[in-house]
This record gives sequence, C-alpha cells and structure tokens, in this order.
Amino acid sequence: MAVDDDSGADQLDPDESAWSVSRLNDEIANTLEDAASRFPTYVVGEVSEVTAKPYGTFFKLNDVDGSETIQCIAWSSFRDQFADSITADEEVIVRADVDFYTDGGRTQLNVKDYWAVGDSERAQELEALRAALEAEGLFDADRKQALPEYPSNIGVVTSLTGSAREDFQEAAHTRARGVTITIFGATVQGANAAPSLVSAVRRANADPDIDLIVVTRGGGADDTLWCFNEEPVVRAIADCNTPTIVAVGHEDDSTLAEDVADRVAITPTDAGIAATPDMAGVRERVQTVEQRVGRAYQTVVADQLTTLERRLETAMTGLEQASETRRAKIQRAADLEQRIETAYTTLTATRLTEVDDQIDSGLQEIAHAAETEALTTQAARDRVAGLEARVDQAYTTNVRQETTALEQRIESAYQDIESEADVQKAKQEAQRLRIVILLLVVLLVIAAAAWALGIV
Repeated sequence: MAVDDDSGADQLDPDESAWSVSRLNDEIANTLEDAASRFPTYVVGEVSEVTAKPYGTFFKLNDVDGSETIQCIAWSSFRDQFADSITADEEVIVRADVDFYTDGGRTQLNVKDYWAVGDSERAQELEALRAALEAEGLFDADRKQALPEYPSNIGVVTSLTGSAREDFQEAAHTRARGVTITIFGATVQGANAAPSLVSAVRRANADPDIDLIVVTRGGGADDTLWCFNEEPVVRAIADCNTPTIVAVGHEDDSTLAEDVADRVAITPTDAGIAATPDMAGVRERVQTVEQRVGRAYQTVVADQLTTLERRLETAMTGLEQASETRRAKIQRAADLEQRIETAYTTLTATRLTEVDDQIDSGLQEIAHAAETEALTTQAARDRVAGLEARVDQAYTTNVRQETTALEQRIESAYQDIESEADVQKAKQEAQRLRIVILLLVVLLVIAAAAWALGIV
C-alpha cells in the first residue's frame, strides 16, 4: 500500500523541467526578437478577415499560392499614413516586423507600411536595389569599420533646422563635453534630399579632421524617409573611408542607408550616445586605476626602498672592507718601495765603484800600451834611419868601386882599340861598354833599393 501511495505521489508531483506557459511565451518572444535580422522586411500575400478598430486594423495575410496564413496588425499611427487602404481579397506587399503576442501566445506581423501589388512599383524597385546591393556585399558584416573609441571631431550630416541636430549635440556633449561637432547641412526629405545628402556625406568624408560621420534625422512616414533608400545616397555612405553611423528614424523605421552603415542607431539621441565615449565613466575608471596604481606604487616603492636599503648596507660593508684591503696593500707597496730603494742605492753604489776601478785600470793599461808603442815606434824609426845610412854608404862605396874598375877597363880597352887598325870598331865597342855600364848602374840602384826595403 505504501508503494502505491509513493507511486501516486510521484505521478502527481510536476516535473522540475516543465516550463510555465508564461515562461514559454516569454522565451518565444525573446528568441524571435534576437532572430529579428533573419526575417525579411517585406512580405507579399493576400488580405482577408479585415477588422478595423480606432487604435488599429487586424487582418490576415494569406500565402498567394498556398493555404498558410499569418495574423497582422497595423496600428493607427502607421495605418493612417498608408497610401492604400487595407482591403480584403487584395494582393499586397507589407513592410513589417515579426512580433509575438505573449498574452495570446500568437505570432503576428506588426505592419509599418502597406502597398497594393498593382500600385507597389516603388516597393519592387526597392527590393531589386536591395538584392543588387546585397549581391555586391555592401551589407556584409566583415566590411563594417570599427568606430573610433575617442573621436575628437564628429561630422554630422543633418538638417540645419531640424531637432535631430540639437538632440545629437545634447547627447554627445553630455557624454563627452570636449568633442567637436561639425555640422554638414543637408536636406533630409523631399525631391532635393538625395543630391543634398550625397554632397554633404562626401564633404564630410573628404575632411581629414573628421573621425566619425553621423547621418541622422528624426522619425517620419515612409515617404519622408524614402531618400535614404535611394541608390546615390546609399552608395555615398557605403564608399566612406571614415566610419559611419546612420540614425534616420525611430525604432520601427528601416532604410538601405542603415544597412550599409558601420553602425545603426535608432534616434539622433541614440546616435550621440553611440558616437561618444562615456567620459564620466572613463574618468571613474581612470580614478579607480589611479588609486590602484597609487596603492601598488606605494607598495612597490616601499618594497624597493627596503631592498635598496639592504643593498646599500651590504654595499657599504663591502666598500669598507675593500677600503681596508686597499690601505693594507698601499702600506705593503710603500714598504716594498722603501726596500727596493735601499737595495737599489746599495747596488748602484757598489756597481759604480767597480766601474770606476775598471775604468782606472783600463786607462792605466792604455797609457802603458801607448808609452810602449811610442818607444817601439821610435826604435823602429832609429833602425830605419841607420839602415838608410848604411845603404847609402854601401851604395856609394860599391858604385864608386864599380865605376873606377869600369873606367880602368874602358881606358885599357880604349888603348887596345886604338892600337888596332879599325878605330871605328873600337869606338863601337866603347859605346857598347858604356851602355853596359849604365845598365849595371841601374841594376845596382835597383838592387840597393830592394835590399833596403827588405831590411825595413
């Protein structure tokens, strides 16, 4: 029985994973809101079950080729500006957002604009242009430029007389008082709006001082915003090298200019917030960082000072020890210098004495040798002189003896010759003898000179 009771209790307790209807409907609404970019802006269908109320008109939009339907509502603020009235059994194109009514748990289209198909040529042109621009990649997320975090000069393309300029300036200066706002005046609705907007956007993009371009105007009917769907305006914004923000209406408005912009804002005020940093918050963060840096600095400085003091004490101790070591080395060097000086003085004196003695001895030996050489030279000169005298005496004696003997022989020979008959031959003989005598005299002189030289 207890087991049955427990089983019954388990069956009656709700599963903890089950959601309430309210939670489910809220989650569906949030999911649809997050996925809004996945839904088309324009839907075509056939109108049925039209119910008009003062605050709005309810109707169904049926698939043209099938039986599928979706509930629609056009609130009076939009319905009253439709060019065509909502008529049953009529094929139409609507510009709408996908909406989920949480109280009733139903999905519906919140219609912002409405055209009968027979009269929707402009809508078809818009869709063709959208398709062409999308095929060129002008809507791609990877071509979107990042906005400058701290712009110094913002160029605003808007009407000089509209409230959008004031709303933007007020929002921007509230957040960043020092930012410069340069207004590029343009017509933002009507027949001249497109060329005026193109000119203003290009002037802002060509200005090197502009960091960010904002194209904005207040909300309005679809017809008054149509200039922001025109191709020249869209391409001028897409061609900007300067980052762009487009805010051309309230939350329910949508244009091609917004699709090509780097950032989309709902209103001029929202654009002012998106374009500028919250300097009050920045200052608070800077102050917080400064405080943290100050605390960290004090902590680091205190630690560093303690470490430096310890290192200085260690260094001073080391320097003192090094100084003591240096003084000891200086003293040892002085002692060594004194010892070297004493040893050098003693050694120098001893060596000088030895050198002086050697010089004196050498000088004595040189003097003695000079004296001996002088005596020897004189003796040799005396011997040479005596020899010369002896040679001269011997020469004179010998020459005289030889001359006397020759003269005697010549005389004897002359006498003999004269006794002969041939006096002429005698004379010739005498002549020959004279020559011989002369040669003998020469030979004797040469012999005497050679002998004298041999003796020296």
